[in-house]
Amino acid sequence: MEKRLKKQRNRLFLRVTLILLAVWLTVSATYCVIRLYSEKNSVQQQELSDFAYTKQIIASGMGFNSMINAVILDHSLLKSENFDLNSNFDSQIIVTDLSSDKVIADTAKKIGVEYEIKLSEESTIPVYGLVDWNLIHNALSAEQIYTISDYLTAERDDGLHYELVCTKFYIRYIEFIPIELKIVLTEGGNEWFISDEIIETFALDKNLSDGDEEYFECGNMRRNTIPNDFILNGYYNNDYISSLTAAQQKQASTTVTTGAFEYIFYASDYLYYSDQSSSIFIQYAKQVNLLKNCGRDLIIGVSITFVFFLTIALILCLMIWTMVKSQILQEQKRADMTGALAHDIKTPLFVISGYAYSLKEDIDSGERDEYLDNIIEQTEKINSLVHNMLNLSKLDSYTINLNRSDFDLYELTEETRSAYTSLPDGRSILLTHSGGNTINADAELIKTVVQNLTDNAVKYSKPKSEIKIDLTDKTLRISNPSENLSKAELRQIWQPYVRKDKSRSKKGNGLGLSIVKSILDLHGAKYEAQMKDGEFVCTVVFP
Repeated sequence: MEKRLKKQRNRLFLRVTLILLAVWLTVSATYCVIRLYSEKNSVQQQELSDFAYTKQIIASGMGFNSMINAVILDHSLLKSENFDLNSNFDSQIIVTDLSSDKVIADTAKKIGVEYEIKLSEESTIPVYGLVDWNLIHNALSAEQIYTISDYLTAERDDGLHYELVCTKFYIRYIEFIPIELKIVLTEGGNEWFISDEIIETFALDKNLSDGDEEYFECGNMRRNTIPNDFILNGYYNNDYISSLTAAQQKQASTTVTTGAFEYIFYASDYLYYSDQSSSIFIQYAKQVNLLKNCGRDLIIGVSITFVFFLTIALILCLMIWTMVKSQILQEQKRADMTGALAHDIKTPLFVISGYAYSLKEDIDSGERDEYLDNIIEQTEKINSLVHNMLNLSKLDSYTINLNRSDFDLYELTEETRSAYTSLPDGRSILLTHSGGNTINADAELIKTVVQNLTDNAVKYSKPKSEIKIDLTDKTLRISNPSENLSKAELRQIWQPYVRKDKSRSKKGNGLGLSIVKSILDLHGAKYEAQMKDGEFVCTVVFP
């Protein structure tokens, strides 16, 4: 039986778990799709807003003859609050002057920086622009690059460190063309550039202008640092726009899928000079990774739904298993009772059949009366068995209505005890009571409980022993000297057709304590059976 229950339980848990797992996967997939779609729309709206802001900045500088320089000096395309290319290397901007069909600015393979230029000994201003990685590496020899790398990666114990500073450069549109670099030893922070120790100077002669183009120098205050990650590892903005087709580059805005959760957002527009003589073409592209943007939300959402469905699965499994287990036990109980009933009826029927056949023969009147008495005795035994079976079935069905009332348990017990005035083998019953013994219950059913417990004690007590019935408040305790019962036997005595006397030499059918259990369960009473000092003790505590 235990193996069957375990098998049924595992099968039930597996089915419920698989069903809820499928539901969880469906809900999680739906949530992820909705969240990714929402994130994509949100990103596109933000990018369109940023692109509009960029156009506004560029348009505000169009009144100057040198439009792009005005943007750099006055507004800074690259250092606006929406575009910080020092921290994000996933976007690209191209500005093309359509009058000359010349690319004025392209952020691919470049990094945005804020530098300081010296206008006079006392005056400096900040400027914003791009530094091209190729312009630096192509103007330096391999040996110079190794030297710079050795300095920038060196670790010192005195708290100082090396930085690469651009001390001279041209400004062409929005690009800085370095013509002199210096390695300086500095404490960093807010220290002035003039206080840094110059370690080595590198002249980038390949970047010198052939004409009289003016170059700018670094001021004494701020050091024009080139970031280490940029110069050493090539961390710069990628060229996304060149990967788009000509038709895609003509779109006002579009998205191009590059992976399962990645795509390139692209937007473009035309801006005209104030005199309408010419215009510029602005292109903007950004690599977007949806998982990177909302991966944490997806993990949290999926985890929450998993915990939710796991909790639901456990609750459902426990609830369903409680019902299924009850049904299995009831079915098993009915099967056991049917088998035991058939076994108990078989012998009386066999006896009745034998006496009936004998009565058909010519026998004297004395034997006839004996046969008839035996038939009546066996019929009464079957009748008692069927009557108890019907009572037990009725009690286990939970359809019985309790006729509750307040009554004195002592008086009911004394009435029952009085029926056992003459016991065989010198047995006797001692009834004691203390406290208030009034309980609220169905008197007829409780009388059955007391009768069955007393009958069980009389039936299995030793010869010349004393059976004790003790009432204390609402507690009924019946004890009798008995042969020892194991814990397993004590647990089984409440089941139908379980008898201490396996040979069934004692009168009875093994249903008495089962009926007691059903009645006490209906009343919500607590009960237990135990062996104590050689006595079988049955204790009932009424609510």
